[in-house]
Amino acid sequence: MPRPPAQYAGLVLFGLLASIGISGPADADTGATFEVSATIVAGCAVDGVGTSGDAGLIGTLDFGRDTTLSTATHNAALGANQTMILRCTPGVSLSLKLGGGQHASGGNRNMQRGSSSADRLQYRLYANAGMTDEVMIDQDRSILVTAANINDVQLPVYAQVSLPGGSAAGTYTDTVLVTLTW
Repeated sequence: MPRPPAQYAGLVLFGLLASIGISGPADADTGATFEVSATIVAGCAVDGVGTSGDAGLIGTLDFGRDTTLSTATHNAALGANQTMILRCTPGVSLSLKLGGGQHASGGNRNMQRGSSSADRLQYRLYANAGMTDEVMIDQDRSILVTAANINDVQLPVYAQVSLPGGSAAGTYTDTVLVTLTW
């Protein structure tokens, strides 16, 4: 049998290798995918919250000054004096709960003069300026969050005190715990 020219030797060798199942370098599949995702949930941010969740003093309900003999009724609102900034996403289910204060007694909130429990003035908290929607101790109240107030949600807290006349002179105070949940 005559010998093929050298230029055909490579083709013959390749044909032989291909016929017995040996081929050149194998192609490897090096493409792969992975997923990326994020879930955004409705919530709120309270400026000034420390690591314990305590936002500190968020405002003052100030009934002003009057004489010891007065029987006048005084109103106050937290919204105008609110010092914290509460930002929430629209549609979040925001709830407010107001505690009884440091001097609650018999289901009533009281301001007290100094350390004397005999020197107290009862006051009431409301959810509206008309003082018709009273907020009872530890009662959950919904706060509406809309696109118009998302960057400065005001807490709807209004207060009223009716002076009994004959109160001892001095400053009467109380501190109420505000709990916000969403």
